[in-house]
Amino acid sequence: MVAYNNDDGLSFGKPLHAIDVGDTFTMTERFRERDILLYMGVTNDINPRYLKTEEAHQVVDLETVIPPIALMGAITRTVSMHFPGPGSMLVEMNFTINKAIRHDSTITYHFEVIRIEEWRGYVTIHVIGNNETTGEDRVLDAMLMVLPPEEALTDQPKIIDSSELKRVDGGDVNSD
Repeated sequence: MVAYNNDDGLSFGKPLHAIDVGDTFTMTERFRERDILLYMGVTNDINPRYLKTEEAHQVVDLETVIPPIALMGAITRTVSMHFPGPGSMLVEMNFTINKAIRHDSTITYHFEVIRIEEWRGYVTIHVIGNNETTGEDRVLDAMLMVLPPEEALTDQPKIIDSSELKRVDGGDVNSD
């Protein structure tokens, strides 16, 4: 991460003008039992599928998997702390788990900027997760829309989107 400083001397992540399509970031995270219990405590989710207790699996033979919120938490933390970094705001996330991810798995997340919308101030980041423990590729996919630091949502009543050649007025599309 490249730290950019504002006038107050605070470090922020990459602003929009410093991000390019094709920029990448990779991080690896191991999901241990204690990590999963922490996420479950925060969300108050006691789904037996997420617990490694004998009682939970006596009634039904369930495969114990990592809660989606734990997998998403690693992604949102990476956006907030590394790519683009501090000051970023995740505004949209589409998340798919392609294969069950069991406890004690090590997941490598590959982040890549695939689109920059300068007129809106957003970047689109594609995330692919590979399970290093089982050797399975693409166990999860995510598409993120991120507002990098230094950019702010402002009330701009009229913006011309040159790709659509339509006037965007307060969120409603009008043909003029």
